[in-house]
Amino acid sequence: MSRMREDVTSSEMRHDWLADRWVIIAPQRTARPCDFDLVFDEPSGVGDCPFCCGHEAETPLAVASYPAISANRKKESCAEWSVRVVPNKFPAVNIPGTRPPMRYATHPASPVPTNGINLFKRRGLSGGHEVIVESPEHLYSISQLDPESTQTVFRAYRDRLRYWLTEREICYAVVFKNVGQDAGASLVHTHSQLIATDILPPDVQRAAERMQLFYEQENECLMCRMISDEVELGVRIVEQTPDFVAFCPFASRLPALITILPRQHQSQFEKLNDQELEQVSWLTHRTIRRLEKLYPAVAYNFVIQTAPSCRKDSASFHWRLELFPRLTKVAGFEWGSDCFINPLAPEDAARALRQAGV
Repeated sequence: MSRMREDVTSSEMRHDWLADRWVIIAPQRTARPCDFDLVFDEPSGVGDCPFCCGHEAETPLAVASYPAISANRKKESCAEWSVRVVPNKFPAVNIPGTRPPMRYATHPASPVPTNGINLFKRRGLSGGHEVIVESPEHLYSISQLDPESTQTVFRAYRDRLRYWLTEREICYAVVFKNVGQDAGASLVHTHSQLIATDILPPDVQRAAERMQLFYEQENECLMCRMISDEVELGVRIVEQTPDFVAFCPFASRLPALITILPRQHQSQFEKLNDQELEQVSWLTHRTIRRLEKLYPAVAYNFVIQTAPSCRKDSASFHWRLELFPRLTKVAGFEWGSDCFINPLAPEDAARALRQAGV
């Protein structure tokens, strides 16, 4: 395969095979005066932060707790934990048994159609919504943790996904992190969340179907092919470990979007062994530090997409972690067309991230 050019200077359309969506790469738009005039959040003080050491009574009882690492244990008696997992006080999803599900009920104010399509379907939603508090200290970024503490955070991700998907046999569970007001965070203290649901969101189902379609047509995994091609080309690679690759995807919807994939085919994040967990936590930690060095105090999200437990073809699914800074706003064209305009070519983003160092 020939090496792709690194510089993209004019607009072009790129196809995202996984989402079956076209993206406009428009690097010339970075010349607009306000494209990257970001207003950053100022980290707040400790105050009455419910996630801080000593404020444990302000959250629901922990469903999981990981002891403080001896080398990092503080003198204060409250620093007995390094990571706590608590139910969200304001859950987006009902805990099973708290409310009976409604099976496609009609809106009470609407007539029940005698024929044709019912436009007012409703149903209950059950599952779980948890908060992973990543440190007893009032830190604002996971990048402020040491590698061992970051690995403990990722162990909590693995354990809670395993609990919901394997023990509770829930259909779908996702770990996500919102950092900064522009990314949807309501508290500064570094934390992540997990939502588990008894339904499979349409976008996740579509991605699973696309992976299965690629496997049926090509007799190999879509993501495994992507890794092989990206490593060979090299221009969009940010960093690698023996078992994982971080790169800016060819058809990135957002500027400086980064995907982290296991090199060997793996469907389920929750089945990672400790050595793999150490590598992916180290690589994520370093990638976030690169982002923060390149765009100080930037708001960002990351999402861990693991195979749904309710699809029979989950073997074709390849889990991934997607990390995306909030450098631009989704505007009218994107909302109206579902076609994103990315003003930063992935090749340029990857090169800048590599050069940022850590």
